Amino acid sequence: MSAWVVPALRAVVAIAVGFTITFTAAHSATFGLVAFGLFGVVAGAVLLAGSLGSRSDRASRGLFLTQSVVTVLAGIAALVLPAGGVHYFVFVVSAWAIVTGALELVSGIRARRRLPIARDWMILGGLTLILAIAFLIVPPDYTQTLGGIEQIKGQLTASVVLVGMFGAWAIMVGVLLGIAAVSARSSRAPAASRSAVTS
Repeated sequence: MSAWVVPALRAVVAIAVGFTITFTAAHSATFGLVAFGLFGVVAGAVLLAGSLGSRSDRASRGLFLTQSVVTVLAGIAALVLPAGGVHYFVFVVSAWAIVTGALELVSGIRARRRLPIARDWMILGGLTLILAIAFLIVPPDYTQTLGGIEQIKGQLTASVVLVGMFGAWAIMVGVLLGIAAVSARSSRAPAASRSAVTS
């Protein structure tokens, strides 16, 4: 599997989930669990396929294999209990983010002198760990009535904030992975041209 395919597919999954969240009004904990669950299963499957199909960088292969399994399991955990509420949403996403963020960060640090994409892994790992911290900081019982100068009726709850943060993270990660995929493909093209000339 080409080096740019996995980040490209991961980018598509992340952006699709991010924009779905952005353009959905009801940011309930149930919606958040379903959105994260679908993201986890699909993104984890993509990462698993990439890990099993990769023959290069064996040092990072095991870490990404573990990351893919954790992501799929977290996605399944979210989907089997979509009515788990805000506390369960926080638990599943923050636990997943801590483990996978740390794994991706370590992969980037270990490969920083060998692979150009290592920097993207470090940034992505850092963003995922920040997501975990943000989820743990927001009080699960947070609620604020909207009105006044906002001229918007309703309530801002923890689930609205948390689902919104996950959506924002997904879009940022999707853009980062998309750039990484384009960079990997662009660097591959000149190498292929040089190989054709010298052969």
